[in-house]
Amino acid sequence: MRIFKCCPYTLFLALPLALSAQSKVAQHPLDGLTTDEYWKVHDVLQKSGHITEKTLVSSLLLHEPAKDKVLAWKEGDPLAREADVILLDDGKTVEARVDLTGDKLEAWNVIPGVQAPVTGSEFGAMGEVVKHDPRVLAALKLRGITDLSTVNCGAGPLSFLVFPEQDGQRIGWGECTDIHGAYHSWGRTVEGIHVLANLTTKKILKVVDTGVVPVPTGPTSFEDADSVARPGTTPIVMMQPLGPGYKITKGEVSWQNWHFRFRLDPRVGPVVNMVRYQDGARMRSVLYEGSLSEMYVPYMDPEEGWNSRAFLDAGEFLLGGLIKPVGPDDCPENAEYFAGYAPSDHSVPIRKAQAACMFERVAGGPAWRHFENNWINGRPSRELVLRTAAVVGNYDYLMDWIFQQDGTIRVVVGATGIVETKSVKETSVEPMHDGMSKPSYGTLVAPNTVAVNHDHFFSYRLDLDVDGTNNSFMIDRMVAQPIKKNTRTSIWAVESSMAHTEKDGILDIDLRKPSMWNFVSTSEHGKLGHPTGYEIMPGATAVSFVSPDDPAQKVGAFSAHQLWVTPYKPEELYAAGLYVTNSKGLEGLPAWTKANRSIENTDIVAWYTLGFHHAVRVEDWPVMPTMWHDFLIRPVNFFDENPAMTLPHKP
Repeated sequence: MRIFKCCPYTLFLALPLALSAQSKVAQHPLDGLTTDEYWKVHDVLQKSGHITEKTLVSSLLLHEPAKDKVLAWKEGDPLAREADVILLDDGKTVEARVDLTGDKLEAWNVIPGVQAPVTGSEFGAMGEVVKHDPRVLAALKLRGITDLSTVNCGAGPLSFLVFPEQDGQRIGWGECTDIHGAYHSWGRTVEGIHVLANLTTKKILKVVDTGVVPVPTGPTSFEDADSVARPGTTPIVMMQPLGPGYKITKGEVSWQNWHFRFRLDPRVGPVVNMVRYQDGARMRSVLYEGSLSEMYVPYMDPEEGWNSRAFLDAGEFLLGGLIKPVGPDDCPENAEYFAGYAPSDHSVPIRKAQAACMFERVAGGPAWRHFENNWINGRPSRELVLRTAAVVGNYDYLMDWIFQQDGTIRVVVGATGIVETKSVKETSVEPMHDGMSKPSYGTLVAPNTVAVNHDHFFSYRLDLDVDGTNNSFMIDRMVAQPIKKNTRTSIWAVESSMAHTEKDGILDIDLRKPSMWNFVSTSEHGKLGHPTGYEIMPGATAVSFVSPDDPAQKVGAFSAHQLWVTPYKPEELYAAGLYVTNSKGLEGLPAWTKANRSIENTDIVAWYTLGFHHAVRVEDWPVMPTMWHDFLIRPVNFFDENPAMTLPHKP
């Protein structure tokens, strides 16, 4: 479970210094909060008279100015800066807004019926309480565990309603591990001991013991793996002797014809904004803002202690920020590193010295080519990568925004880290009988160790502004057409239709009914008359097929569809809603789209779900090879011809 691995803040501070993704003073309305602004929030809260030593900060984020004001803002104009804070105050959830320009508290509101994201202090405090509970001690002793120095226990939040005690209370559900013989607790679960706790009162409400299971003792310490070059390995050198091909000026990145900004948000990671493309003399808007909005990871084991595991990682676990440092094994030698910031539980800024990296690379294939008359004509390509690493407990996700020379943005997730396991009695698998096996909820990856089946779903919020804010969503469906010419009897044709309301914009991938999802300008057209547009082009993905009435599926209901389209609303930021702990579900996208609002000729937002099912392999243990998934945001009739035509013959 995610309850045991909370990276200490000192880890971030110990990393070598790196360049910052932001200056000491904000340069643009959408820039991330600076160190000084974090301290302003801290001081305003301290002086407000509302907080005590027990008040904890669960979330501290930039409050974005109104979109029309951002688009009208010019360098030299005043910057109105505000911060949104979610606090945990004696079990109550509080929303505060701080005016950073005026150094004052603008709002302080207790929000009933919701639970703030979990804090690091809660994790730390509950660990010792759980471990020293007499019932837990007795259960450990029953398993022959009396040396508590290697035992870690805890209780973490539940994303959906499992127990009646959750009604109006801040409840945690947890377990213990025994790390004897390993550096970390993954793969060392003391199975069968489950603890229900009140995270506010720090009291254990219930201890459930479902029976003794051996704690695995096999090797898990991937940290000790040898680093050995394989036969035939020769050096590959990444060099840019004249420096990178991009420039960063007052926070704006310019590369090839692309211009964009980014900030590193503690909740959702990299937020790419103000994305524009220089098309001749025209600077054309493509994407106002794009980011991850939520991550949903439900596990597929029916046993008690496991059937409650469904995580909404971005909204629940903001411990020191979703993104964690990247290093030389993540980024090539020519990478530039950027610092990011996140709040401590008391709003003190935590500096993450290597929170992101940026680098150019040769794409490894041609931007275009054609062979004609014994002559190959083409152009090689390069691309620009912005990379971060989101880490939540056992899983690591590399998250890339890749800008390509043909006007395409490729969004990529690479899943790696450690799969979550449960302890079992079995040391090997039984052979199949009659070519069939019993239904399996996981894979035996080591003696006494089963990696549990699970899903991963990532919702991306994409505020596309194709040649301006007024866009429409056009669906190009490929439909079968009967014909009676020559020997053909059928072909397919493209039928285009505009989506009128949100229900028209809730779509699924169907290989038997293919379609293309285009976001088009309602005012701009190319020289041939086509509306200018950008398409969301799915890669390999998945859809949740857990029952819609399952409580776990209700909290991650966005995973039931690959695409949602909504009208732009500044408060609609997270696919599963703002508060996801103890959620009754069907918040966020399912709730907003009930209104079936118009999405035609207006400012609209796309929500794309990238997902994959994970039936674990033995090769995924003890650390998982990186598995990549992606989707494209690519131009459709946006340019009057191939924008990569005139690239040089050297990348």
